[in-house]
Order: sequence, then C-alpha cells, then structure tokens
Amino acid sequence: MDKFFKRSLLGAAIATAAVAGSANAAIELNGQAVQFYGQAAGFIQFSAPDKGDNKVSTTIESRVGFRGVVEFDDFGPDLLWQIEGGNADNGGFSPDTPWTHNNNGQLGARDTYLGLQFDGIGSFKFGRQLVAVYNYVDWPHSNPGLGNVFDWNQADIGASFGDRVNNNLRFDSVNFGGFNLQATLSGMNETTDALVASVAGSFQAGPVNIHGGIYSQDKYTVDGVEKGDQQYYLLGATAGFDALTITGAVKEMKNNIGDKKQTAYSATVQYVIDKVVLKAGYAATSDAKFDGKKQSDTGDTAITARLGYLLPSTYLFIDSRNYKMNAADGYDYNILVGAEYYF
Repeated sequence: MDKFFKRSLLGAAIATAAVAGSANAAIELNGQAVQFYGQAAGFIQFSAPDKGDNKVSTTIESRVGFRGVVEFDDFGPDLLWQIEGGNADNGGFSPDTPWTHNNNGQLGARDTYLGLQFDGIGSFKFGRQLVAVYNYVDWPHSNPGLGNVFDWNQADIGASFGDRVNNNLRFDSVNFGGFNLQATLSGMNETTDALVASVAGSFQAGPVNIHGGIYSQDKYTVDGVEKGDQQYYLLGATAGFDALTITGAVKEMKNNIGDKKQTAYSATVQYVIDKVVLKAGYAATSDAKFDGKKQSDTGDTAITARLGYLLPSTYLFIDSRNYKMNAADGYDYNILVGAEYYF
C-alpha cells in the first residue's frame, strides 16, 4: 500500500525509475533494525502572477530520516519505529499549525512514530503521522501541483482539516486479496471532544485501484467558541496500462457550523516513454454553498503539466503550474525546474 501510494513529489515516477536502473534504497546501519534514508530535492520557480510582480524563488525539500523494523526471538510482533526530519528550508515548527511540514528542518517534524506489526493483521502506530484518508488525497490526486486546489483549499467554507498531525493513533492492515484498510484517531490532545476519526481503504482489481475514505470531527467548544463539526469524503481511482496511468477523484467537504459545503475534483494522465515522463493534471473546486445558497466566484482551478526524466533513484522535471484562485481575472503562471534524488 505505501509502495503504491508513495507520499512524495516523485510518487509512481520514482517507482518507474527502478526499471530504468538500480532502485533507491535505504542505507542499512544495523540490518532492517536501523536504516538511514532521505532525499535531496528542490526546484527553482519562475512566477508570473495575474496581479503583482514577476519573481524567481527557490524551494529546498531535502530531508533525512531513520527507521527500523526490529524482530524478536521470544516476542510475537515486530517493533516499528521512525524519526523523520522536515524539509531543510529553514527551522521552525508551529504548534498552531501542527499539520504543516514545510520549513520544519528539525528531526521529528515529519512522520515520527512507534508501533507494533503483527503478521497477517497489520500495524498499530502512535505519533506524528498522516490521517488515514490523506494518503489518497496527497497521492496520487494532488500531483503534480494540484494541491493548491484539491488538497489544502478549504478556506471558502472555514474548515481546517489536518493531514499530518501529532498525537495520532494509526492502524494499517496487511493486504487481504487486494484490499487494504487504514484507520486513524487524532485531535484529542486538548480535549477528547475534538476527536478526529478517519477511515480509508483501497481495492486493487487488475490494473484498476479503487479507493476512498472519510475524515470526520464532531463539534466541540473552546472558550465558548464552537469548533470542529466538519467532514470530508473522498472517492477515487487509478488505472495503469503499461506506460499509461490515469487517475481521478472527487472530494466532498463540509463544515456543518453554518452548513457550508464545497466539492473538489482532480484528474491526471501520465505517459512514460522509456525514461521520459509526460504528465498533465487538472483540479477544480465548485462554488461554495452556505445554507444551500451558492457563493459566486469561490471556485478555483489548477491546470498543470510535467516533463520528467527518470534516472536511477533520481527524477528531473520541468513543470508548468497555472492557477486561477479567489475570483481572479486571470491565471497565475509558474514554471518549476527541479531535481530529486532518493536514498
């Protein structure tokens, strides 16, 4: 499951790179019990916004981590552990936005957990991890560059869904004849009334993977202010036919405080010619609805394209990422040139 839905910019492309040459692999410091892994990644971005000045910026997404699977002679389940650093742009972890992972260079800013893995059942982990359904929101449906619209785009309805969060209890099943199940419980660090429950699953039927899930938080009160009471539902699919991969998904988002709703859509198509990757993506949100009334000019659109080149454990890419956001007259245009090396 994690191999199929790799949570990175590379995603399936780096998996394809294994065909082009030697696959990326963690460095074993003590067999499987202690492994060192990471990525050296970044890009230069040329931006031409609809309004404002053109600019050039750089982003470094390099990070490292340690992980392990410890087996015991006289104890049934294996011990799982991971300590992963955030992107090395610059330091700073904000407790007010614990789901963010950019600009958090310190060790432990990304997936960091302890857990037990049971043969024939799956794993139970606690720590900083993704909520269950976000595995599918992130990959494959937000790549390349569709996350601005399909992923973290709930401001119109005043929702604040979390993706990677602290104090997260997670279960991942083994593969049961093509079916996988994930479940998480989080959000309870200040009050159990703020419980966030997420359940997701996928089924592989030949070349088609069908997946979906829910994210739900009941209403709770802090200092007399009502919060939470929000959900989102995802249904998606991927279809892979040799060099061609097609994906599509719909995400229904709700903030029940004020009866606010909005729908997001994502579609991508990718074709690989030897070592060359051609990919196009489209994402959009509908106009939000408050108490059943449509809020005009609240829909957003993303249109992206990628030219990639596969090398062993490495991906070179040029992206065109174009966004029409917040009732803008025209598109914000962006060209990205970048590279990623994984070990």
